[in-house]
Amino acid sequence: MSGATEDRYPDIFGLLQIDGGGSDQARLAVAEQLAELPHHTVALGHDLAANAAFLNRLLR
Repeated sequence: MSGATEDRYPDIFGLLQIDGGGSDQARLAVAEQLAELPHHTVALGHDLAANAAFLNRLLR
């Protein structure tokens, strides 16, 4: 995420503590966390709060 968009999305992966996001290290951290999730197709809607809550529950 760039500085222009990072405030629009919740930091559910905790990337802002890494280096502000957007770097190779941040993308690798996201890829590693996503790889641990079950592989299912999910269609998310336009409700950012609901999407973030749903994805957060998957991480637990």
